[in-house]
Amino acid sequence: MTFKMTNTNRTITIYNLSSATNEFIGKGDGYIPANTGLPAYSTDIAPPTTKDGFVAVFNFDSGKWSLVEDHREKVVYDIHTGESTTINQLGKLPDDVVSIAPAGYFVKWDGETWVNDPEAEKTAQTTQVIQQKESLLTLAASKIAPLQDAVDLDIATEAEAAFLLAWKKYRILLNRINPYDAPDIKWPPMPDTE
Repeated sequence: MTFKMTNTNRTITIYNLSSATNEFIGKGDGYIPANTGLPAYSTDIAPPTTKDGFVAVFNFDSGKWSLVEDHREKVVYDIHTGESTTINQLGKLPDDVVSIAPAGYFVKWDGETWVNDPEAEKTAQTTQVIQQKESLLTLAASKIAPLQDAVDLDIATEAEAAFLLAWKKYRILLNRINPYDAPDIKWPPMPDTE
């Protein structure tokens, strides 16, 4: 039944709606003065019975209720990145999320479950070796430069000349490291500078 104004005061059952989503939030008795309409965000049409995981949402244009999936506050995981997010809107879950948390860092979604992703693990290991190698090469260069200056100016002590050779040998051994051999990397020992 659709609401009709009358020229008499009356009390009717109204169904209150959320102003944000038009979902049913409760019912009560509403006093309707003569020649006035319903209060804002309400209807006199009873909502359908809902089932778990759904809410009743009213459409003012059609004057009808529909059942809409409700996953709000549910934590889901992006199937491309594994990143978690919390659902905050009504409706179906996006196609690219699942409710199963990834187990580990190097996994991928195979359509049914998270599986180990050796390629991603190898890429991460290789990247880590590249970064460590670059850092150690920078350190070696910073140690070599002043020692080389001392040798070039013919003012190096025997210890400085020995350290220079040790650091140069270390830098050569570092350069021979192939990051794509990760995780089987044998790092050369750093020269003793004591």
